[in-house]
Amino acid sequence: MTKVDPEVAVLKEQLADAVAQLEALQADAADSEARSATQADRLLALQGEIAEAQSENERLTAQLSSAARRYREARLAAAPEVPADLVTGETPEEIDQQMEAAERVVTEMRERMEKERREQAPSVPAGSPVRRAPDYTGLPSSEKIKVGLEQQTRGTG
Repeated sequence: MTKVDPEVAVLKEQLADAVAQLEALQADAADSEARSATQADRLLALQGEIAEAQSENERLTAQLSSAARRYREARLAAAPEVPADLVTGETPEEIDQQMEAAERVVTEMRERMEKERREQAPSVPAGSPVRRAPDYTGLPSSEKIKVGLEQQTRGTG
């Protein structure tokens, strides 16, 4: 039999190890490529979901804005004494808070104006005094007779 050179045997062994490592690396690379493709597909799916969620968010934001605008108009219509420029909220909560504050302002102004009106108004009631018949109880009898005859001749008695 032929004798194998020890150096050749070592080289064959190293070659076999290198081939095994190469095959392992190729398997790892194939596995990484498969995972990368799976992750790319997942990424595309998630990006699609994000786009749908953003679209839904925009739609819901527009609906909320419209509903808040209608709510504001309804609250202002129910309280016509409140100036519209005092209520500028964009959400129902903001509108409620601003309406409460505006109603307090209106109430305070109304009370202040009423107080000023009372202070400036004369204490005499408006209109003519109530007409009453003259009181003759304090007159002597002869005067009462004289007044009665005068009234009878005038036709007012």
